[in-house]
Amino acid sequence: MKIDLPLSIVIPRKTKADKVFHLNLNTYRNTYFMVLNQAKTLFKDTIVLPDDVLDSPPYKFTYTVFPANKRSFDIANVCSIIDKFCCDALVEAGLIKDDNHKYIPIVVYQIGHVDPDNPRCELEVEKIG
Repeated sequence: MKIDLPLSIVIPRKTKADKVFHLNLNTYRNTYFMVLNQAKTLFKDTIVLPDDVLDSPPYKFTYTVFPANKRSFDIANVCSIIDKFCCDALVEAGLIKDDNHKYIPIVVYQIGHVDPDNPRCELEVEKIG
């Protein structure tokens, strides 16, 4: 199963211009908790989740980042937050029972090719064991 995930989310504001929330650890740690909750909700609403419930764990999650340009970045900085938001969305949707190490013992972060037209992160879920 593959799921396309965004690298950023637009958070609408009433009094100011909309805010772009970049999914990375630096933004996450410096953001007010109410904005984080809003970002997590918008992330969940943005992604298209499959209808299939993942029945028999364990799973291997592979996150592949397709950046918009060749600029270097810390892949764990980006994928750690995308992983957190995505796993919470999968559990909340009932697609997986939990996101602890018994269900997802292997998580891989990797870089794909530069894609200026569609920067994204792809999650591939594989049954293991």
